[in-house]
Amino acid sequence: MTTAIHPLIKDAPELAQDLQDLCDDDPKFAAQVDEFSQLAARLAAVKAGSETLSAEDQVLLEQQCDAQQAILLRKLTHPAGGCCGGCGG
Repeated sequence: MTTAIHPLIKDAPELAQDLQDLCDDDPKFAAQVDEFSQLAARLAAVKAGSETLSAEDQVLLEQQCDAQQAILLRKLTHPAGGCCGGCGG
C-alpha cells in the first residue's frame, strides 16, 4: 500500500506513517482500509465517467464512502477508541 497518496489520508497526509503502522499491526483494520480503497476507486471511476451509475446509486456510494472514511479516520486518529479529551466529556 502506498500511504503517501492513499485516498483515506488525502486531506491529512501527515497521517501516512500512522496509517502504515496501524495497517501493519492490525489485519482487520488493513482489510477495512482495502475495502475503503475499492469504494474510493469505484467512486472516482463514476465521477470520471468510466463507470455509470444512476444518480441515486451514486449518492449512496458517496455516502458509503464518506461514512467508511470517517470510521477509519477515527480509528486512525484515536486507535485506543478513547476520546481526545477536547470536549471535556
